Parts: sequence; structure tokens; C-alpha cells
Amino acid sequence: MDRIIKGIMKYRNCHREGMVKQFQQVRDHPEPKAVFFTCMDSRMIPTRFTETNVGDMFVVRNAGNVIPHSQHFVDELTMCEPAALELGCVVNDIRHIIVCGHSDCKAMNLLYALRDEEFASKLLGEQEDIAVESVVVRTRQ
Repeated sequence: MDRIIKGIMKYRNCHREGMVKQFQQVRDHPEPKAVFFTCMDSRMIPTRFTETNVGDMFVVRNAGNVIPHSQHFVDELTMCEPAALELGCVVNDIRHIIVCGHSDCKAMNLLYALRDEEFASKLLGEQEDIAVESVVVRTRQ
């Protein structure tokens, strides 16, 4: 955590002024060219490997760069993926959608492993135990 805080302080002291200038340039007239969906894995740094800058694209990160089909979440009002698509494609007229996965994705590995019913039931049982323990801890506090 100390490294992260030092990084924030370094940014504020060394890079913030330049970034604020970039933010001001695109503030009133952003022209992103793509909506970029990628994994939340810390190894994924989309602006670095696409060599893009502030305002070049909308980036949406989640576990496994999953974009669920909207028909499966008709009553769900808080999904960020459909909101990102609407903001990008409808409001900003973006024509390019990029879904970027990566090797050894833990989220995709887990989904694949869940095909095994024994593993899935064991995992779900562990999750229920964790949830029960969590409730007990919260009620004791």
C-alpha cells in the first residue's frame, strides 16, 4: 500500500499538471474512437499497449472482460457494460467496440472449471460458509 500512496504523491508532484492540461483539452470536445472492454487483471494496462491518451477511448474493466447479453438482465438497472455501450455508441457515435482478453485469465479459468459439477458444488458450498461467517462477524460487531 505504501508503494501506491508514494505513486499517487509522485503523480501529483510530477505529472498532474500535464495531465490536467490533457483533461482540459478533451473536456468539452472528447472524441473517443472506441469502447474498450478488458479484464480488471492488474497485468492489463490498455492505455499502455494501445499507446492511447486521455480522450482516445472509453475503457471498461471487469472480471474476465465479460459483456453479458442484455436479455439476461432485463430488470438489472446497474450494469455498467450496457451503460458504456449506450454512452459510447449512442451518445458519442463511436463505431468501434474492442473486447480484449488475455492469457491465463483467472475469471475465465474459473468459469471453465465450473463446468465440473463436483468443483462447482464444492466452491458454492465454500461461498455459503464464507457468507455465513461474514454475517456472524457483522452481527457481533
